[in-house]
Amino acid sequence: MTETGKLSKRTAEILLSLLVIARATAYMVSKLLLQSMGQFTLLGIRSAIAFLLLVILCFPKLRKTSRKDLLCGIALGGAFFIVMCFELAGLKHTTSVAVSFEENTAVVLVPLLLAVFRRKMPDRHTLQTMLLCGLGIFLLNFRPSGFAFNIGDLFGILSAVTYALTIILTSRIGAASDPIRIGIFQVATMAALSLIAACILEQPALPSGGTAWAYMLYLAIVCSGFGFTLQPFAQSGTTAERAGVICALSPVTAALLGALFLRETLTIKGIVGAVLILVCIVRKN
Repeated sequence: MTETGKLSKRTAEILLSLLVIARATAYMVSKLLLQSMGQFTLLGIRSAIAFLLLVILCFPKLRKTSRKDLLCGIALGGAFFIVMCFELAGLKHTTSVAVSFEENTAVVLVPLLLAVFRRKMPDRHTLQTMLLCGLGIFLLNFRPSGFAFNIGDLFGILSAVTYALTIILTSRIGAASDPIRIGIFQVATMAALSLIAACILEQPALPSGGTAWAYMLYLAIVCSGFGFTLQPFAQSGTTAERAGVICALSPVTAALLGALFLRETLTIKGIVGAVLILVCIVRKN
């Protein structure tokens, strides 16, 4: 922590890296749960459990909630809800590895979008990092049978665009108010929107069996409670560009888990791509 009470840049980036890795495991677990339940039901139950746990743990802090905290949380919750809708739709139609790689092309899109918003070209360091990450993700996406584009891939690309915009939004909102309270109301918003969508578009049902509940609790506690809630706090100590690069850890983690537990292929090119992304992450900013 710095003297002002904020995270140091190094601490913030370590925390953000842990958050990204934790949330990357959700690709595999969600893929398994989607075999027996709808995507909105899954996201709604997962987010609702996470919200209840966070209220219990952070109730004294919530008593100081301001209107700004609430509005910022709702804005981020709506943005992440859109990202998750595209992500889960992609997981229904293609592999967890493919969706994670496609979604995390946000690494490339963040500096490009920031350049558009600021009406200036990215600096040379950012361009080099962006190109290396882009090459790494391209290699990770290389499948033994070549490139096979389907509706799942389209949803993966849409999740990338919305995720890049959400990273930028999180960077700005996270510094504007209390990041922990924002994160809690973000999860609450995701739960509310998902459950409404589930009641309209699906036939909601609780997970069946101990294994399904174990998966759901893992998603709720580790991926939503820990991952989503603390991201605004972690991003408040670093830049949106750097956050975008760190988020490249997600496809590397998802690729390894997909190869180990879901028998999804990780080629030699994919391994080279993972190394390139890791090089980008450890480079000095």
